[in-house]
Amino acid sequence: MIFISCGREPAKKDYVAKVNDTYLTREELSGMIDTTSNNKFFKDEVIRNWINKELLYQEAERNGILDEDEFNSVINNSKKELAAALLLDEYYENEKIEYEPDDIEEFFGGHKDDFRLIYDSYLINKIIFNDEDKTVQFRYEAITNGWDNALSSFVNNPSIIKYQGNLFLHDYEIYPVTLLRIVQELFPNEISIVIHDKNDNFLLVELLKKFDKGTIPNFDVIKEKVEKRFILEKKEILIRNYIKELYSKNDIEIKQR
Repeated sequence: MIFISCGREPAKKDYVAKVNDTYLTREELSGMIDTTSNNKFFKDEVIRNWINKELLYQEAERNGILDEDEFNSVINNSKKELAAALLLDEYYENEKIEYEPDDIEEFFGGHKDDFRLIYDSYLINKIIFNDEDKTVQFRYEAITNGWDNALSSFVNNPSIIKYQGNLFLHDYEIYPVTLLRIVQELFPNEISIVIHDKNDNFLLVELLKKFDKGTIPNFDVIKEKVEKRFILEKKEILIRNYIKELYSKNDIEIKQR
């Protein structure tokens, strides 16, 4: 009994879940989610998913899956893909993409059709509170004196959880569905009713402008999306040039079939 006991890994005290001898520690859980969040349902889902994966992994191990050629082939390919991805990440960090603001606008001018909308889209202001009374008060201020003035009067108010201004979203990016339906019915500069979400928070939305499917928004509206696309294309050029350089440094042979 003493021999068996000494051969075991000592039980971990600070854990939130375990499957046989494998533990999910609080530290590991905090790396998966924001543990300061009060959303117990989300935490429980993360823990449940971890347990499900661990159960399946341990059962696969017992069934000899880890020793099969197919498994090892997949692992080797995954290692190569992961190593290549990490290499490119390091390469991007060392090869900074430098550009001026005018470069983004010039890029938009030459690629306008690429930004033609395939979904109805909306430019909105969105604010989330943890206090219903404060939400109602903000809505009254916004309707009476304008959204920006209401925002100024609520600066540093602890009841505000999150604020997003001039937020450009496609219809599928607006959730929950209740919020999307409300936004679809708003007129420009109209403010929504107070919406109580599943996290027990309260949110308001002001519709600034609607963009119909098939139209091209103004540059100022989608500047961030244009910039992301610009950087992505620059990165693709970088990687093509990098791979060309690697071709020249390595012995490569392709046999005729």
